[in-house]
Amino acid sequence: MRPDFIRVLLLSSACVLSACPAPSPSEPDAGTPPADAGTGSSGDVARSSRNNLRTLNPEQLTAHFASALALPPEQVCNELGRYACTTNVHNVVLGGVDPYVVGLYEPLKVTGATTPNVIDRVALAACARRVSLDVTTPGEAVLFKGLELDAQGRLASRDGAPVRDAITLLYQRTLLRAPTEAEVGALSQLATQIEASGSPTPGRDWMAASCFAVLSSAESIFF
Repeated sequence: MRPDFIRVLLLSSACVLSACPAPSPSEPDAGTPPADAGTGSSGDVARSSRNNLRTLNPEQLTAHFASALALPPEQVCNELGRYACTTNVHNVVLGGVDPYVVGLYEPLKVTGATTPNVIDRVALAACARRVSLDVTTPGEAVLFKGLELDAQGRLASRDGAPVRDAITLLYQRTLLRAPTEAEVGALSQLATQIEASGSPTPGRDWMAASCFAVLSSAESIFF
């Protein structure tokens, strides 16, 4: 994937994540809890009345990414090929604790300045690993099955069933729901944008970018 394209992905995700609060201890509800918010008659999703979104901690993030991409936890992301990105190198930044080395017994109360970058780093590494496995061993592909590439490395059919199936499977495995038509259209259109960027491997870059877009989304990393 080209460096300038990666910067665009990181910037968009960082802008979303940097304004979000870090995990905080749960507070007891006052009085009777409100009715569960859901989808109204108009089809719009109602605003949550609890206003208590939290980011996944290092262990949760590792488990979530590993499950979504069918990767062993130790293959999700490793710095220098040896140290786990989530539970070792960036543990504190991701809301973990480190009582033995730095004497930190409670998670930070605010999101670290580098937390969005770390989450993007982990998501990119995990997606790159999944794409590499799916492309090199297509018979054992988990997400990107049956995708044909032309002589220029582009998706042979952006509107074909294999692309739609890959997008649907990505949403189902990561967010536990089917994508909307708008979401399918956006990821399909992403292939055109990547091809226009001059990438030498546009098909593989589309797989990695689509995976990254869903895996690093707010719906994926908050609960």
